[in-house]
Amino acid sequence: MYFIQTLKKIFAQKKRVIGATDLSRALAHNEFSFYYQPEWDLKTGKIKGLEALIRWESPSGIVPPNEFIPVLEETGLINSFTPFLFNQTLHDLHELHSVGFSNLFMSVNLSAVQLQDSALIEVIQKSLDQYGIVPANLECEITESREVKKVGSEMDTLKALGKMGIRVSIDDFGSGHASFGYIKNLDISKIKVDIEFIKELFEKETNQTIMRTIIELGHALNLSVLAEGVEKPEQEKWLKDNGCDYAQGFLLSRPLPLPMLISFLREHSDRIDTSVNA
Repeated sequence: MYFIQTLKKIFAQKKRVIGATDLSRALAHNEFSFYYQPEWDLKTGKIKGLEALIRWESPSGIVPPNEFIPVLEETGLINSFTPFLFNQTLHDLHELHSVGFSNLFMSVNLSAVQLQDSALIEVIQKSLDQYGIVPANLECEITESREVKKVGSEMDTLKALGKMGIRVSIDDFGSGHASFGYIKNLDISKIKVDIEFIKELFEKETNQTIMRTIIELGHALNLSVLAEGVEKPEQEKWLKDNGCDYAQGFLLSRPLPLPMLISFLREHSDRIDTSVNA
């Protein structure tokens, strides 16, 4: 057993070193791309916005973010990645607005490590200005598996984002450090419930009770609640009947690259929300 554990540690360390080297090259050679997945209002059935999902198109194939984002964070490369993140996603949002989908917002994932970067606010503001995006059309998602400190640079950054008019949400809610105190100390507008809660929704009654409790908690704190990973009509119906505000998942659309997304939105133009984000 000890021998096997030692081998696992060796291979894990080797993978991290190779990952850091490959990611440095990938940043230099623009091997990252974005796919976009719609979020829709469960009450109206209308698409409100999009989440930007990063993909690494490495020479050996597409690598999912859960395999390379931790390496970006561990090595400090994540902050070198941030300007590309906002430049590309807000460029693409500008493209969507220019072809007629002017009321859609863009949701971008940020890690707690990025919140510590003193240049983050300036980077975001520069991209907003460059592409003429109003702050209300940008949402920053903070991954909930890494707790944000109650004081210090991370909380200061969240407050600065709020003052700019940018919305902040918690991604994968329920998978990590959530607590009343944790939510209370973040200036957020939405919680995105972890996909596992939706996958297991009908396995037993307890799971539905937990989901109802999360929805009630969000609403009690004046937060919107979004369910991730909605793939079946019965999931959508249950969520709608129990007061969940928004949904995201394969039931409506898989993540799509920008050209395919534009075609999808044109085909489903009757499902685009035309109200102004506020």
